[in-house]
Amino acid sequence: MAGNDPYYRLFFSHPRMVEDLLRGFVHEDWVSRLDFGTLERVNGSFVSEDLKDRRNDVVWRLRWREKDGDGWFYVYLLLEFQSTPEPFMAVRLLVYVGLLLQELIRTQGFKAADRLPPILPIVFYNGRRPWKAPLDLLALFAPVPEDLRRRLPRLEYFLLDENRLAPEAKEQAGNLVSALVQLETSAGSEDFSRSTQRLNALLPKEEPAGLRRLFASWAVEILRRTHRGATIPEVEDLEEVPMLEEAIIAWEKKAWRRGRKEGREEGRLLGTRRTVFRLLEQRFGAIPAKVRKQLQAISSPEDLEGIADKILTAGSLQDLGLG
Repeated sequence: MAGNDPYYRLFFSHPRMVEDLLRGFVHEDWVSRLDFGTLERVNGSFVSEDLKDRRNDVVWRLRWREKDGDGWFYVYLLLEFQSTPEPFMAVRLLVYVGLLLQELIRTQGFKAADRLPPILPIVFYNGRRPWKAPLDLLALFAPVPEDLRRRLPRLEYFLLDENRLAPEAKEQAGNLVSALVQLETSAGSEDFSRSTQRLNALLPKEEPAGLRRLFASWAVEILRRTHRGATIPEVEDLEEVPMLEEAIIAWEKKAWRRGRKEGREEGRLLGTRRTVFRLLEQRFGAIPAKVRKQLQAISSPEDLEGIADKILTAGSLQDLGLG
């Protein structure tokens, strides 16, 4: 999946997905204090002072379950989706967090006595290579004396590396993000089938229809990526995905038979060409490069066999139409 995949942005435009992400993968005590009934989407376009547009369109906020001090606090989520490791992701997120805070101060009317809301930056990574970039911004700075180090900017982001999650993380009961990861990382048709069945059970008909259709569309996209060349139509609902799997199985069997046939034909062509080369060398000595090129361009085993039949009686390469 490409970085900033539009499907994932659509998935995390649903509050249930954000709640399942936090509850199922951020294993920290403060998560239990959040009031997920207050989840609401925040405008994700922020413009810096030099008017360069910085966008991150998956930003949410929610209230704490209880008051903390004199007022309610909000938690804002920044989600970045990556398919390749980004060594300086901590710096990029520092910029996004700063722009978000600037926008909040400007639009929410923060006063000098007000306290800024906490922000949790999350990187959702689906690449094949291990993520080796530091999660802590301080780790990117050169070593300095401790008195200076404490003045450096600080930020630590949360990384969800879907290809390296433990099996139990992918099989969390009732968790849509877990089911999403399991679907994308399916190893073969049986895993894929189990994943779609699980999603169908997790999203009953009374769930928002848009989310069911989105998962169905995503399943089709995965099948198209893993079975290039197969004709896979769009579906309207998860219940229709098993029918696609039956079509894929039939396509795979057909492709396997075609591959065997093509393999036999290719093997016959290569074997005949080697035989012609050997006979020509025995009859005429070293084969000129021009003749080798001519023979390599012949793609019909029958044509090569015709040349082989004439080699013993030919007086020269020209008699064979070569050279």
